Amino acid sequence: MLLETLDLKTKDVLIYSQNTFNFNDSFKIIYKNEKKKFPRRITYFDVCNYVKDPSPKNLIIYRLLTNIHHLDAYSTKYGYFIKINGRMELVYFDPIFAIKDLRHLRFELDPNRFRFKIQQVGLTSLTRWESEPDFAEVYSFDLKAIEAQNQNDKIYADAIFAIDPDYSEKELDESKKNLETAKEYTPDIIPAKDSIASLKNIEEDKTTPVKVVTPNTPETAKAVDLREEIIALLKQALNIESETSAPPKDSHQEWKAKKEVTDQVQNVFDLFKTTNKSDELTEREKESVLLRFNKKS
Repeated sequence: MLLETLDLKTKDVLIYSQNTFNFNDSFKIIYKNEKKKFPRRITYFDVCNYVKDPSPKNLIIYRLLTNIHHLDAYSTKYGYFIKINGRMELVYFDPIFAIKDLRHLRFELDPNRFRFKIQQVGLTSLTRWESEPDFAEVYSFDLKAIEAQNQNDKIYADAIFAIDPDYSEKELDESKKNLETAKEYTPDIIPAKDSIASLKNIEEDKTTPVKVVTPNTPETAKAVDLREEIIALLKQALNIESETSAPPKDSHQEWKAKKEVTDQVQNVFDLFKTTNKSDELTEREKESVLLRFNKKS
């Protein structure tokens, strides 16, 4: 995932993750206005606070589509609910979180019939100021198997700061206070699913024409309550008692006066606006990539 706040004066941040199933080490934050810029550790739960904060931002997240038409998002454990074009949707911060969630989503996993897509989705804040942020979809495309397995959104941070002499890729060695409890989490194992549902075990299916759909999601109020309940349960499982930090807030009135937040420049979506990149993205959006689990494993 990648999160970029837009024009918060001295408080702008860029957060990225590295597609590892770790609530502590996968996520990094860069304070864009610091003179010397370094990635710092940030927990999964701090990231959630940034995502749900209504200040304008760009997001890159991942969407799971499956051929299970009755798949219920209520049973998610590693997904997150956000509003896209006015509708609550279940999304994931990384492809690995989507695959790990298959162990918990309530359905019978038959690897011979189960087909799915993992889409990378680019989102930007809509102009309204609301307690629950709403995003517009800028682009989406299906990931190939090798991309889902190896996706690392650090590449976007490196591209944004490529010509900044004050940026270092090396993580700043700070105190590990408040980070020691959020270690790599081993979930309850469902053996039948655990033997199949692995990111290393996916491959492309170029022969089976199958319609895939998004999971059924609850209404906004229910989704928000469920989201907070899931976060609380994860903290309990990871023995996290302290409150996570909230993102800095600018004035409500300041943002209410803004006419557009999508006109920002020098942000992550500028990476896609050059002619070559734009043409390449258009082609990728047209390409359908259906995935399955390797039956040989």
